[in-house]
Amino acid sequence: MPTAEPDRPRTEDGTAPVDLGSDPPELSRLGLDDDMLRLYRAALRTGATASGELAALSGLDLDRTERGLARLAADGFLTAFGAVAPRAALRTVVTRRMAELAEQEAELRTVDAMVDGLADGLWPSDARLPVGDASLVVGTPEIARLTTHLVMSARHEVLVLDTPPYVQIGTGRSDASSAHFSVGADDDVDQALARGVVSRRIVSQDGLDTPGRAEGILELGGAGMTVRVRATLPTKLLVVDRETALLPPSSSADAATTALVLRGGVLAHVLVPLFEALWEDAVPVVAPPGDAPHPDGALTTEERELLTMLAAGLKDEAVARQLDVHVATARRRITALLARLGASSRFQAGVQAARRGWLADS
Repeated sequence: MPTAEPDRPRTEDGTAPVDLGSDPPELSRLGLDDDMLRLYRAALRTGATASGELAALSGLDLDRTERGLARLAADGFLTAFGAVAPRAALRTVVTRRMAELAEQEAELRTVDAMVDGLADGLWPSDARLPVGDASLVVGTPEIARLTTHLVMSARHEVLVLDTPPYVQIGTGRSDASSAHFSVGADDDVDQALARGVVSRRIVSQDGLDTPGRAEGILELGGAGMTVRVRATLPTKLLVVDRETALLPPSSSADAATTALVLRGGVLAHVLVPLFEALWEDAVPVVAPPGDAPHPDGALTTEERELLTMLAAGLKDEAVARQLDVHVATARRRITALLARLGASSRFQAGVQAARRGWLADS
């Protein structure tokens, strides 16, 4: 008994359209959709050129047939004389598409060379980019201007986490010998202190090891800033009036070129508590003036600086660098100072001097 043939679509006159088979996906990448392929295959197999005849052979209505034929003609698959051989037609399309892609690539390379200028036209690279309660500040000059503005506009309080790398404002260059740091220049803090703004700073031990840093800390302590030292700090940070914070956007970010400005909940619930927790864990180095009596006999400037370094736990080599003397000389001065203060260790001498207010004497 013969097997029944499956039902197939029929044309208007009842004849079956040409079997179009399945089409590889690569043909669609050349712009050939299903309607175009049905018509092209029908034209190849029958030699038909009339739209009505091809509509009947493909099973498409006349509107879809005419649109498909127009696209086939535009792409070079059909001419007035019939279908073009597939090898020649496909090669022509591939060559044309490759030329179009090469032209597009050349145009994109031109645009790529202009990206910085185009981006600055949309939004200047040194402008702050608002993201809710956060802003990203890009560029050392912009960071310096914002830092000065924040510190100079402080009404009540300035909190600082002070850790390397330090930045020489104006050059954008990381510079361990610079007295500036990227979240609060010393001169700005000094002026804020003169206005009665309360300032507390936590300095990392390696930060205080920077040449000239201890002397700057002493000067700010004499102006009224309270300083503590901690072995390490997780980030740079400037908090002004508990309303605005400035810090690097990530641990890997260059603090000289990018900074994040935060306001709102993150500041109140995360950054301020972080500072307070670090403050409790840090060692007092410079106390505000008037907290405790001074010892008998005035301390010299060098002795105060030496005590600050001892409180920070600096090694002999680091102390010698700070004082710009030989290590043996630094050790002799340390021994003499310990004897004068009656301290059993260098660290004890520094901490006790700080807690008694000796280091705050201007």
